[in-house]
Amino acid sequence: MADRSSALLLAFLLVVGTLPEALAVGGGRQGTRTFSVLSRPIYLKYGEVHNTIQDPIRLPQDLVREFASKPMAIVDYSVDIVDKEGTRVPLYDGYNHHYALGIGGYEALNWYYKKHKNDPYGGYELNATQVPTMRTFMDDMRALSMDVSRRGRRRAANFGGGSGAEERGTSHLLPAPFAHVVDKPEALIPLIHLINTKAPDRRPGDGYSKLLECPCTPQRRFDESTGHIDGKPPVPPFSCNSKFEDEGNPSCSFDAYEGGFRCCEHGVFLLDTSVHDVSKEETTEFFFKFDFEFLELEPETRLVRPPACCDVTSNRTVGGNIEFDVPACSEGVDPEDCVYEMSSSQTIDMMPNYHHKTEHLDVDPKEVVELVYAVGHLHVGGLSLDLYDDDSGELLCHSVPKYGATEAAGDEEGYVVGMSSCTFDPPIKMTRDTVVRTVSRYNNTVGHHGVMALWLMQVSDPAPTPSIQAS
Repeated sequence: MADRSSALLLAFLLVVGTLPEALAVGGGRQGTRTFSVLSRPIYLKYGEVHNTIQDPIRLPQDLVREFASKPMAIVDYSVDIVDKEGTRVPLYDGYNHHYALGIGGYEALNWYYKKHKNDPYGGYELNATQVPTMRTFMDDMRALSMDVSRRGRRRAANFGGGSGAEERGTSHLLPAPFAHVVDKPEALIPLIHLINTKAPDRRPGDGYSKLLECPCTPQRRFDESTGHIDGKPPVPPFSCNSKFEDEGNPSCSFDAYEGGFRCCEHGVFLLDTSVHDVSKEETTEFFFKFDFEFLELEPETRLVRPPACCDVTSNRTVGGNIEFDVPACSEGVDPEDCVYEMSSSQTIDMMPNYHHKTEHLDVDPKEVVELVYAVGHLHVGGLSLDLYDDDSGELLCHSVPKYGATEAAGDEEGYVVGMSSCTFDPPIKMTRDTVVRTVSRYNNTVGHHGVMALWLMQVSDPAPTPSIQAS
């Protein structure tokens, strides 16, 4: 039944076209074409969380045949949630917390899915295990070309890795000649973190759903003897820089933690189930829709990848906590002055991931990378995210959220419905050890749990490589 529903929806989308113009990809670079992929259906009750990978979804067969022996260069993409009729789902019904995507050969992705389909997901690498959560999922998608015997040196591409609802209306277009390159593209594998926010008693004007902050309900089991939540180590391990630690930010401490994605794992309900009988809640069917803009690979094409940086809870030695709490403004302060500002400095591309406390030892810190694209990741309450060259003080990127103002899907009142991005054409050249400073600002007329202030960037390694063409 699920496969038939997916097939009918995909057929519908092919007939009626893609999403509204503001969100559709295409037309950004000369000679591009587009294709769309629909996720497997996701069934959730109100307050329930989906946070895991799906099995690989085959790409359109005409594209698979066309690129069977040559690489594809993907230059833009967009992500949205639709229902079984192909209608866009408003954020007050389904909230896209974050997602990651991999595109590559079907056999490689299916091998990966079978190996990891039962692993717990929910962050940026589970402590003390090999579980490929959000960060390692992205790294694994890049590394699919490493196992020569299994995958024949074919490259896979990855997208997202922390992007969520706030990027629904955001351009991810790369300037020429940059692209995500895939050898023999055959399938897509998505990691989807989705929350059903469809409250049965919701009324227009209620504002954003508090469920998107992932409150820790009484059903979450915090074991002080092991430091585990629901029987597993927290993802990631609690690790904030000294600024957050000194102020006693609740998200930085197991003992003080009240809400965030560590209480938002797959299958969890964000409602107190001793009060809410979730068995009586209606089940809603969701689909994720992925649109891509692509070209054939050209000799001058330059590959992009995400750098190690940046998270405002990190610094040059602490990998970071990914999330933090925004404390409520002091009583009596004028609302316009209620701004919670935090900053941190990190090397642009030296940390191995967001929460190891060591730097790379196997790379040249003076190796040059080129910054091609950047967009900020903020939650509701966010005001801005700024990226500076720490030495010169030069502002490199100013990313600000767009808030919705109506009941319409894509313009939901109280929700972040887009982020401004920065495209660098020509790219900014810097060494891997260049220190950049991140400054985040949140409105704190009310407090918030589990917010984030991350940069999602693309860099390119300028040295030409003979593997640019298909192996």
